[in-house]
Amino acid sequence: MALDKIQVSTTKVPELVMNSLLEAMESGEIKLNEELPPERELAETLGVGRGSLRECLAVLEFMGVIESRGNRKAVVKNAESFQKAISFIRLSEKSDTFVDFMEFRRSTEVAIVRLACQRATEEDLKILQADVDRLATDPTDFQADVDFHLNMARASHNVIFASVLDYVNDMILDLRMRFFARPDYHDKTVRAHGRILEAVLERNEGKATLEMDRHLCIIEEYYRDEQIGNDK
Repeated sequence: MALDKIQVSTTKVPELVMNSLLEAMESGEIKLNEELPPERELAETLGVGRGSLRECLAVLEFMGVIESRGNRKAVVKNAESFQKAISFIRLSEKSDTFVDFMEFRRSTEVAIVRLACQRATEEDLKILQADVDRLATDPTDFQADVDFHLNMARASHNVIFASVLDYVNDMILDLRMRFFARPDYHDKTVRAHGRILEAVLERNEGKATLEMDRHLCIIEEYYRDEQIGNDK
């Protein structure tokens, strides 16, 4: 399999990796159901770090373009599917999609918390409680925030919700980190997560959806404040 080294540009590395794989597929260097070279070899051939390569492969696997076969990955969809994956990467890199993203979160996470009220197991609830406890203990642990929402999606026992939320959470990771740097944000988000969990523990769907919506309103409020500060 002959692949050219990626040339440095302003384009993000995962998109460059996908473009290179797409070109190889269009030229016949990569064929359907053919296994890709091992990660180390592929990264060296393309001239990229293994972390960037794994990020690209994770998106392709999430979208069903490639699949795992033991320790190797095989291409199972055509070039058109690569194009869709590239479009998805470009969407995640846009800086002006906050409103769209929050609309997406409101429509999905409200549904998620309603299902969690119905379906969460005792083990799910213990995991969610641990996330809330972590968040309360360490004001810098933004990953506990990420894990809470992901584990809530898992507690819905809807694999589509859980898989999609796992990926799109990365789209606002930098925003989460900035918010957690503000001393007033931590206390508000801890209380919000606690109220959401309390409602799920009570199996109170109405209360849970209300508290999730209130939590998302807090995020929007901080984002607006940040934008106003940037405009000054």
